[in-house]
Amino acid sequence: MENGATFSLTGEGNGNNRPSDPKPGSREASDRGARKHLEGDADAARSEYLSALELDPDNPTAHNNLGFLLAQEGKLEEAIAHYEHALKIDPQKSMALANMGIARVAQGNDEEGVEWLRKAVEADPNNLLAWDNLARLLLKNQRLTEAEAAARTALEISPHDGRFYLVLGLAVAAQQRLSEAVEVLRRAVQLEPDSAQGWEHLGVVLFLRRDLGSAADALRRALALAPANASARHHLSNVLLATGDQQGAQKELESILAFEPANVSAQLDLAVLSLSRGQWEAALNRLDVVLHSDADNPRALFYRAIVLEQVDRKTEADQILHDLAGANLGKYSERAQQYLQEKSARPS
Repeated sequence: MENGATFSLTGEGNGNNRPSDPKPGSREASDRGARKHLEGDADAARSEYLSALELDPDNPTAHNNLGFLLAQEGKLEEAIAHYEHALKIDPQKSMALANMGIARVAQGNDEEGVEWLRKAVEADPNNLLAWDNLARLLLKNQRLTEAEAAARTALEISPHDGRFYLVLGLAVAAQQRLSEAVEVLRRAVQLEPDSAQGWEHLGVVLFLRRDLGSAADALRRALALAPANASARHHLSNVLLATGDQQGAQKELESILAFEPANVSAQLDLAVLSLSRGQWEAALNRLDVVLHSDADNPRALFYRAIVLEQVDRKTEADQILHDLAGANLGKYSERAQQYLQEKSARPS
């Protein structure tokens, strides 16, 4: 899920309690554990949660919060067992329902995650954490109208929450309503001007709308906030290429490699840029770097064949193209087939 899912603690006063209070001392221990947990002291939090459960094995909040801690440690099965115990005691405990859904997503079961998160917002329509995870999960799975509806519902509850404008903007953009998406994403960054992710997504949608100057400005705002953001820098390089600024695009791509030397996409884009300038040796060197770590990369193979043909290594080029054309590797296999067909139709 984009940005990662967020588990949550619960307190006894959140409106989703079981009918009877925990036994004496159990609630207090659970609350102390939550405070320690929020302070980052996991060991002390665990000790308090366990104390709460010794005093009252049926304290649903202690079970949920201990499950949350275990999930943070990657112990999902143990976490789920505690969520299940909490929900046996209080089937409408919204945070436990939400945390169960997020745990299922972490196990790779998005569909079940959606169902648990829907139960969470039904149990407590004001559970913003559940709405956030539900909207982003629906977006991740390309359930765009549902993601849009979830984000709009959340904004009715919290109309000044930038994260929901961000999800809404992305859902709208994915439905090709680009002008509307720009307005929504502008609202997102207005509410959260320090969100590098918000500025990046605004820049991407502006680029798709071919508003190149504004796209570059937004992406530069994202990079001012997060200079190591390879994705935003890559998008900026594409914007600069679209404006004809090859030197600027090259600088951005090289900056990505300074942060992430193994970034295949940046290395490939630099190879293609060298190829477009007729810099065959530079292009081959970069393509060889990619193929050393990813020998079957179809894009790298295709462009390596193109460069080899330019330097009169036609036998090698033809072999690569024929192998790629028959490999059924998607776009670049199709491009290899087309290139060979066009080549065979040329006069000898």
